[in-house]
Amino acid sequence: MDTKQLEYIIAVEEEKSISKAAERLFITPSALSQQLKKLEMELNTRLFIRSRHGMSLTPEGNLYLSGAKAMLAVKNQALEKIRSLDPKQRRNAVITIALNRNFYTFFQTYIMSEFENRFPYTELQPVLVTDTSAKAEVLKGNADMGFIIASGVTASSLEAIPLQREPLHLAFPRGIEEDLPQDYSFEKLIEALEALDYISAPLASIRNADLHYLRCAGLEPEISCYSTSYAHLRKLLNRQFAYGVIPAGFIEETDTFAHVPIRPAAYYTLEIVLGSTLFMTAEIRELILIFLRIFDRENGGKSMLEALEHG
Repeated sequence: MDTKQLEYIIAVEEEKSISKAAERLFITPSALSQQLKKLEMELNTRLFIRSRHGMSLTPEGNLYLSGAKAMLAVKNQALEKIRSLDPKQRRNAVITIALNRNFYTFFQTYIMSEFENRFPYTELQPVLVTDTSAKAEVLKGNADMGFIIASGVTASSLEAIPLQREPLHLAFPRGIEEDLPQDYSFEKLIEALEALDYISAPLASIRNADLHYLRCAGLEPEISCYSTSYAHLRKLLNRQFAYGVIPAGFIEETDTFAHVPIRPAAYYTLEIVLGSTLFMTAEIRELILIFLRIFDRENGGKSMLEALEHG
């Protein structure tokens, strides 16, 4: 049953005639009769009886009609409230957020579910984009917000709220370190790595950033292969045939490769970016707070690495 059926029964009761009600509703009498029969079959009871005075309600129909009028009144009141909202507030009844497909499952599980529990009448709508365009979608006005990994290599005019910062390490075969003097310099390490191949990061959105950081360190990488995830990157690095860039949080005590922080220091930052025309409603503020709380590591929040690998 939908609200159209409620309108049908009210029209028939008020007009006392199928034909007049149909004319009022801009449908054919046969279509209205079919809808009435369908409703009576759903309810398993007769709603109207015919007499020489026209259509009249049965006791069951009268009971149903009172409920129908109450439901339509609630609907109309809600529509009036929506129409009376400021246009900017009404626009944020749907909040769009651009994100990479790698983040979607994590976002749906930890962000969307909590937000929808708090604001069931506001739709949080993900805009799934390619690896490099989440920020661009916000800049173009196609999304209110963006959930991204930022490298700091390129500047942006968007307002950004950092959620977590992850230092990057240069990972390489342990045999390279063993062949260097005990107090070797970073420059000597770079010279030793020049002969090795490079394993690229899993996400296209950060591969260019990694290459930028390596070039700043003095390396011109020869790409051997592309990893499919950071877990895969760790596995390849542990085979000790090439070097790579890996977030410090992915390194485990059982890893056999050697590693040092990249110099100059380099980081990935998980952040949300806000559109320049975004109207800050209570729902938007709460959504930002949910992001901050989910990724608050000091209070047991999720790691950005979970977001990177979840999806």
